[in-house]
Amino acid sequence: MKKKLKILIINRKEQIFSRNKTIVNILESLKLEYEVKDLWILSESGKNISSYKGEPIKFNYKFFEEYKTKSILKILKKENPDLLFVTNDYEYIVRAFVISAKFLQIPIVLSLQTGFNEYFEREIIIKNRFNIILKRGRFILKKYTLLLKAYTETRYNIFKIFKIFLEDMFKPFFYSELAGRYGCDLILVINQEMKDLLKNFGVKSQITVTGDPLMDSVYDNISKYKKKEKIESPQKIVFMTTAVVEHGLWTEKMWSETIKQTILGIKKEFNNEIELVLKIHPRSERKKDYQRLLNEINIQIPILQEENLLDVINEADLVISYAESWGLWEVLFLKKPIIIVNLFDYEIEKMPFVKEGVAFELKKMSELRKIIKKVKENNKPHKVENMIIKYLFKFDNKAAKRSTIAIKRLIANFKEKQYT
Repeated sequence: MKKKLKILIINRKEQIFSRNKTIVNILESLKLEYEVKDLWILSESGKNISSYKGEPIKFNYKFFEEYKTKSILKILKKENPDLLFVTNDYEYIVRAFVISAKFLQIPIVLSLQTGFNEYFEREIIIKNRFNIILKRGRFILKKYTLLLKAYTETRYNIFKIFKIFLEDMFKPFFYSELAGRYGCDLILVINQEMKDLLKNFGVKSQITVTGDPLMDSVYDNISKYKKKEKIESPQKIVFMTTAVVEHGLWTEKMWSETIKQTILGIKKEFNNEIELVLKIHPRSERKKDYQRLLNEINIQIPILQEENLLDVINEADLVISYAESWGLWEVLFLKKPIIIVNLFDYEIEKMPFVKEGVAFELKKMSELRKIIKKVKENNKPHKVENMIIKYLFKFDNKAAKRSTIAIKRLIANFKEKQYT
């Protein structure tokens, strides 16, 4: 008979429309070992969910405000989970849950769902975060008061709380927050590079390299797609966007100019020779923003958002993108050529697919045909294999299983401590 395991997951409200596949894959793996009951607490208000498209996914969730208390300790005591699962530990409400769970000796797992080091331009960070404070200052302050209450309830002394407060006031304007520094017991990371980064920053938690559980789903699906025959000239180009403005990586001007110049450049080079479609992020971007840009340049092409990414890529002869996007892995696994547009002299360190030689950089749209010719001549599978090892650890459909093994070990260690 399987042991029962109640997992409390702290996440954001959009998860009621599109569940986090990384977490879901880990949960499915855990269910092979335990009788799992998962409860998702959504940290943002549920009052304005009408702005989201589609019907909510039916699963076990509560909005934070439903508890009608500002005490995280009371919530944890009421739910009495065996495990707390988070995807960051620095966002104020999540951090409040982390320090409160630690106080109650509830094991905490942090799943870091990125395999790239996050690089940010300081002036962009400061500008974006000032804008966020201006727009959502009251909401941010409300969340921070919950964190201060959690520090008080978990018996931090007043001097330590004051020191933390000062750090929190200044840190956001000088560097991007690094997850993993708030005492989670186990941190699951995608690759060795992320583990080394955390260790170099003095993180003391147990860190386990698992690969990317999200890619387990891709591994299952990739074999369903038949490889298209190579053609001399692309007939269908997918321009795949990524949420660089929303994540604070680019200014809005950099994004809009890249989108408009890329589309204009493709149309100028190929006119009606090719079919061009836009594939935008399914959750973090908005169709109307791209429609506005298309209207500005008087061009109309399909904008795809909710369509399955693998289906879209499989029909393409060439994929064009910019900056960095985790979705480019799926392009790589379907063996589609990739061109990364770089109109602002973005550093190569910030473009890992170019850096590792599996994608081609395009700095001037007038050189598009020349770059496409280079793409056709390129056939270096060993570079793809090296990149998988460096950034994904392994692509073998076992990342969720490795996560489960690490979580089982954590739970066993906690139980052993309770009896000694």
